Amino acid sequence: MLKLSADQLNTLDKDALIIIVVSLQEQLGCLSQQLDDANARLSDNNRQIELLTEQIRIMNQRQFGRRSEAGLSEMDGQLTIFDSFNEAEVLQKADIPEPAIEEVTISSYRRSKSKGKREADLGGLPIRIFEHELSRDELAQKFPDGYKELPPEVYKRLHIIPETFIVDEHHVHIYASKNNDGTIIKAERPADLFRNSIATASLVASMINGKYVNALPLDRQSRAYKTNGISLSTNTMANWVIKSCDYYLSLIYDRLHEQIYNSRVIHADETPVKTMRIDNAKIKNGKKTYMWVYRNRNTRNTHPIVLFDWQSSRRSDHPRDFLKDFSGTVVTDGYQVYHKIASERQDLKVAGCWIHARRPFAEIVKSIGTANAKDTIAQEAYNRITEILHIDNEFDDLPASDRKKQRQSILSQKVDAYFEWIKYKYSQVGHTSAIGKALAYSINQEKYLRVFLSDGNVPPDNNYAEQAIRPFTIGRKNFNFMETDHGAKASAMIYSIIETAKANELNTYQYLELLLTELPKHTEDKNLSFLDDLLPWSPRVQKECPSKHKKS
Repeated sequence: MLKLSADQLNTLDKDALIIIVVSLQEQLGCLSQQLDDANARLSDNNRQIELLTEQIRIMNQRQFGRRSEAGLSEMDGQLTIFDSFNEAEVLQKADIPEPAIEEVTISSYRRSKSKGKREADLGGLPIRIFEHELSRDELAQKFPDGYKELPPEVYKRLHIIPETFIVDEHHVHIYASKNNDGTIIKAERPADLFRNSIATASLVASMINGKYVNALPLDRQSRAYKTNGISLSTNTMANWVIKSCDYYLSLIYDRLHEQIYNSRVIHADETPVKTMRIDNAKIKNGKKTYMWVYRNRNTRNTHPIVLFDWQSSRRSDHPRDFLKDFSGTVVTDGYQVYHKIASERQDLKVAGCWIHARRPFAEIVKSIGTANAKDTIAQEAYNRITEILHIDNEFDDLPASDRKKQRQSILSQKVDAYFEWIKYKYSQVGHTSAIGKALAYSINQEKYLRVFLSDGNVPPDNNYAEQAIRPFTIGRKNFNFMETDHGAKASAMIYSIIETAKANELNTYQYLELLLTELPKHTEDKNLSFLDDLLPWSPRVQKECPSKHKKS
C-alpha cells in the first residue's frame, strides 16, 4: 500500500480522503475478523486439549489408579487405609494443639490371645493321633521305684494330604438257580454319572469347584493331575463338565429360575466375554458376547438366588425373555434396554443405582487427587450422593414399610436438593466435558434414581448384582474367553448353582458332589418334585453341606 506523508495528505481533496478512510476501515475489519477467528480456533484447540487431557487423566485412573472410593468423602472424619500410609501429611492439616511435655512411664502390655480360636479353626476336621511314649526300659531306668502317668501334653498341627486318587472297583455279584432253570439275577448297581465312564461325582465336582470357585482353568488342573500320574485330557474334562450340566445340573438351574420369580425385587447386570465358536462356526478373533446376571434379595419369604444367563449379544430380547414371568422391580444401571422393557409392561418397574450415578464423580476426584478436588463440582456431587446412601444405610434394620416412611420424611428433601443443584451446575459447564457427562447421567436417570423413595423393598444401589458377577469376572481373567457357545451356557448354569450355594452358606464342593450323586438316580422320573429336596436351602442340603465359615 502506498504510504503518504502529512503534506501529501493535506493536498488531497475530500473525496480522496473518504476513499482512503473507507479502505482502511475495510482492512481493519478484515484484520479484526481474522484475529477473532484465530482466537476462536485457539480457544477451541485449548478446550480440545483440556478435554483430551481430562480423558487421559481419567483413563490413567481407571487403568492404574485405586479402585476403591473409600476416603473420597470427609463425612466420616476418619482416616482410610490409603491415608494411613500418608498419615503425617493427612494429620498435619488439622489445627491440633501440641500436647504438654511431661515424662510418662508406660507399663508393659501384652495382648491376651483369644481363647479357643485354634480349636474353632480346626474343629470338624478328621484327627490322627500320634502317641509319643517312653519305652518300658527307659521308664524303669528313670523310675526305679515305680511311676504313675499324668495327663499327656496335647498339641495340634495341621497336616495336608495333596489330591489323592482312589480307584473305585465295583464288583456286581451275579446269582443263578441251582436247578439250572435259567434264572440269573444281578445285584443292584448304583447309578452311574456317565455310562461306561471312569468319571465319578466326586471327581467331576472337584473339577467344577476348581474352575468355577477357585478360578483354576481345566488345563491347569489337567497338568496338576499328571504330576500324580493321572492322565486326563482337557477335552475329556470339559466334556464331563458340559454333560453334567446337560444331564443333571440344568434341572436345578431351571427350578431356581422358577423360584426367583417369587421375589418382588431382582438385581440385574451384565459383563462382556469373548466366545470363539458359535453354532459350530469358528469366529476369527472371537465374538464379544455377554454374561447376564440376575439376583434376588433375601427376605423372610424368599431365599437368595443368583442366576447367570449367557447370550450372544446385548439386545433387549434376552432380558425381555428372562423376565417375562416376573412382576416387580428390577434394580439396574442406566442401560436403556431395561427402560425399554419396563415401558412395554405395567407390572414391571426399573430402579436406578446411585452408586453408578456417583462413580463418574469419583473417577474425576481420584484422577485429580482429593486435595485438588476440594470445592469442585465433582467433590460436592460425590459428597451429596454419599450422604444420601449413608443415611439410607441407617434404615437397613427397619421393616419395608417403616423404611419407606423414613425415606419419605428424611431423604426426599435431600434427593430433591441434589437434582435441583446438579441441573443448575449443568448449565455452567461444558456438556462434553467429564463433569458435564457425569451430571447429565444423573439428570437423565432421575426418574429411576427416585424409585427407591417410594418402595421400602427397593435398595438405592445395585451392589447385589455387582457382587454376584464379580466371581465370573475374576475367572475371566484366567480363561480369557469361552471356547464355544455350548460351554458358555454350561458355565452360566454352573456359576448360577455355585453362587446360589455360596449365598445360602453351603460348602460348594460338597453341594456339587451331592447333586451329581443324587440326580443320576432320577433320570427316569417324570415327577420332578424330588428337586425341592436338593435346592440349596432345603433342610437336607443345609444339614449335609454346611459351609465351615458362615456369614455373620
